[in-house]
Amino acid sequence: MMKKTLRSFWRDQRGFTLIELAVTIFVISILIAIAIPNLRGTGDKAQKVTCEGNQRLLRAQLENYYLTEHGYPNALTDADRLQQLVTTNYLQSLPICPAGGTYHLTLSADKSSVTVDCTKHGALGL
Repeated sequence: MMKKTLRSFWRDQRGFTLIELAVTIFVISILIAIAIPNLRGTGDKAQKVTCEGNQRLLRAQLENYYLTEHGYPNALTDADRLQQLVTTNYLQSLPICPAGGTYHLTLSADKSSVTVDCTKHGALGL
């Protein structure tokens, strides 16, 4: 009696056929093939947008410094000029480029304007 019950149990079990599994795997692989190229550039774009935001922040705080102090920070290196924004409380901390670049300041000849650029992304958000 026990064998008959097990046989009928196994006979009533339904599963997926090999063709159904192959079609499912094929559909999933097509979806992955469509999604991966779209996701690949997202990290680079996010780094660029963050760097642009950092450059805008630096330019805005340099302009605030210029309006208050009647000139831009006067230090020998760009790093020291940017650090001067932190020591005078125009920034809480120096922003860091997510791609590992460094920010450079370029003063105009008459020292009335400044541009900020990044070694990795260049000048963004002008």
